[in-house]
Amino acid sequence: MLVRTHTARASLLALLIILLMNQSHAFATTPDSSANRLIHPRANQHHGSRINPVRTPGPSIDPYIRPDMIRRMEQMQPIILAAAHRHNRSSLSGMGDQEFAAVLVTILYNENFGWVEDDIAPLRVFTPLYQDLQRRANESPLGSNFSVWPANLRPSVALEILRHELPIPGARMIRVPVQVVGSQINPDAYTSQEDLYAAITAEISQDDMAVEYLAANLERGLYRAEFECTPVSWRTLAAWHNQGVISPQAIQSNTTAWDYVRRATAYLPAARELVRWPSHSGGMRMARM
Repeated sequence: MLVRTHTARASLLALLIILLMNQSHAFATTPDSSANRLIHPRANQHHGSRINPVRTPGPSIDPYIRPDMIRRMEQMQPIILAAAHRHNRSSLSGMGDQEFAAVLVTILYNENFGWVEDDIAPLRVFTPLYQDLQRRANESPLGSNFSVWPANLRPSVALEILRHELPIPGARMIRVPVQVVGSQINPDAYTSQEDLYAAITAEISQDDMAVEYLAANLERGLYRAEFECTPVSWRTLAAWHNQGVISPQAIQSNTTAWDYVRRATAYLPAARELVRWPSHSGGMRMARM
């Protein structure tokens, strides 16, 4: 996975602020977006990822969804519901498709910002910029494996999904029947990992494909839960996407996963509201913007 430390993140943000202060005209032309946090390499390379806040989980955050993210999610509502229908294995999840869709939306909202932006709201202006930096790094000739928004998924994870792979305890892989509908990528057609990751980055940067890959990753979480004989809830799937852990015991003992789930709780009502609205109604509007 990707390791994110408070010090490294703060240093990178400070560097970015200095650079942008020297080029302040860039702010006037930078579009608002749902971009999130800068990510650093982690040791385990198997799942979706978030920042590691080395702090005790406390009360849930006051949720914020930037206006352009609200508009994008309203537009994507039918795409989200369709992806939930394709990837929800109700016999494994115990959920209806609408509930599974709410999990997708909760994760997308939770990935909108990180805990640094929660604590220091003015830093939210920088999130579109370092999201773009990570995407550009992945697509550069040198290549990289940074997470890509809006789902905050790394190319290496997306590649596992395309190859129908599921990591299980013991550093092993098994094959699972997960398909990515709409993908134009044949991993075997690329001669270098850099080119492959660049192509995957371009695909998972698209809103509709980000939703499809996220839903496919959560489907993998259902198969992992079946393998571990673990009951499934929305918390299970959120922790899977974040840290690749499934059982309640593993979630509780993993500070990052626990804080991620605690934070996601704040977005759950808005997520459920979005998927309840008919797609032609224009979706929901979150009062706090």
